[in-house]
Amino acid sequence: MKIIVGLLLFIVFDVLAQESADIPDLGTIQIREIDGMEMVYIPIGSFKMGSSNKQLDEAMQECRKMYGGDKYCQRRQYNHELPQHEVLVDAFWIDKTEVSNAQFCKFLNAKGNQSEAGIAWLEPGAGHRGVVYGYIDEINGMFTPKTGYENYPVIEVSWYGAAAYSKWVGGRLPTEAEWEYAARGPASSIYPWGNEFNGRNVNYRDSSFTFDNQGKDTAFNDGYTRWAPVGSFPNGASWCGALDMVGNVHEWVGDWWAQDYYAISPAKNPQGPNIGTLKIGRGGSWYDPNWHVRTAYRKGLSPSSVRMHWIGFRCVIPGK
Repeated sequence: MKIIVGLLLFIVFDVLAQESADIPDLGTIQIREIDGMEMVYIPIGSFKMGSSNKQLDEAMQECRKMYGGDKYCQRRQYNHELPQHEVLVDAFWIDKTEVSNAQFCKFLNAKGNQSEAGIAWLEPGAGHRGVVYGYIDEINGMFTPKTGYENYPVIEVSWYGAAAYSKWVGGRLPTEAEWEYAARGPASSIYPWGNEFNGRNVNYRDSSFTFDNQGKDTAFNDGYTRWAPVGSFPNGASWCGALDMVGNVHEWVGDWWAQDYYAISPAKNPQGPNIGTLKIGRGGSWYDPNWHVRTAYRKGLSPSSVRMHWIGFRCVIPGK
């Protein structure tokens, strides 16, 4: 009997050891064959999602520095980041960078530029005042990135286009919770790299910004007036090794938007509201000031945004 019990225990422990050995370490990289994207692994874990009142007060202080007063710095506009709450997220793989023009062209050439709910996957000219800001050309039914912009993040892409691409590669868009966990980790840092802002780690509205005259941060120069190639700021990597989680372009996530969702969010794998009219962009962009390029910053957007020139996306695949 002792021999049988011992043998059973050995088998159980051996199975558990094999299962444990199959689970990747944090930041493990795998290459997605269909589009060549590097993905990084994030194990199951918990973090504090959203902002504290103190963090929002500090963000408004940064706003007042730029604008010299309260005119454009109304904290109530950011109350949808409240309350800060503990969330548990299952393991997943996330794209190391934003999806590029070259990668999205490969998708369009395989599937065409289809429409859903009357909204095209790629919407050239949907940006500010109808100007085409993207870097993808369609010639004789084939899509190609403009020369020199192959590795820039795809823009002028609708939520439907981002979701369709994610399905094409065998994944989906991240939930808002997955995206934020990849950006800030169990330490719940304010920025992907830590709790102190550093304009050298992110593409945002700094001294090189020339798009409008609404103000900019003159303390830093990231070297890009608008977009930057994906992965241009390695020092801004998040805890798992994901790049450009803030700045460069906003990123679509899968959830519907609700102003007060955080007050009722479940504690494990929140999926967002069941219905809605707006989707969500995360992380801020090249167009945004420093108090927007935070890991907790969120914005409700039409699935066909009127300013497609500052939003892109990355994909996730569930893990063990």
